[in-house]
Amino acid sequence: MDNNQILKPSQVVKNYLDTFFSKDIEKTLDCLTDDVVWQVQGAAKVPTIGTRKGKDEVRAWLELFPVNFKPLEFNIERFFDQDDECVITGHVKHQILSTDRIFASDFAAVCRIREGKICSYKFLEDSYGLWESFQSNQLL
Repeated sequence: MDNNQILKPSQVVKNYLDTFFSKDIEKTLDCLTDDVVWQVQGAAKVPTIGTRKGKDEVRAWLELFPVNFKPLEFNIERFFDQDDECVITGHVKHQILSTDRIFASDFAAVCRIREGKICSYKFLEDSYGLWESFQSNQLL
């Protein structure tokens, strides 16, 4: 691909997702701006929830993900592009490694793109269901 070609936001996000699922943290970080703002909303007691700023904090998130989740499904239904943003909708299913529970949820992700990289990432899912999946059977 010509380096001067401008990518649509959905193309940038698709490249990020392909790189993320390849489990190559360095290449995944290359898909992000240095000042990226990374948000996953939900209960604070879930290790991957919260706002992270910059590549170092996102690296820590990327390292936490495989320690806590075994991805079982990640299905994208739609990509919506508008200006410098891409919204993704779909469905996820993970095994929570600490409890052996299965978590499944519809999701939406809102990504803002700057200079061919993701500068803002916000992931929305069933945060209560995720929190519940992290609880041991004795607590429920």
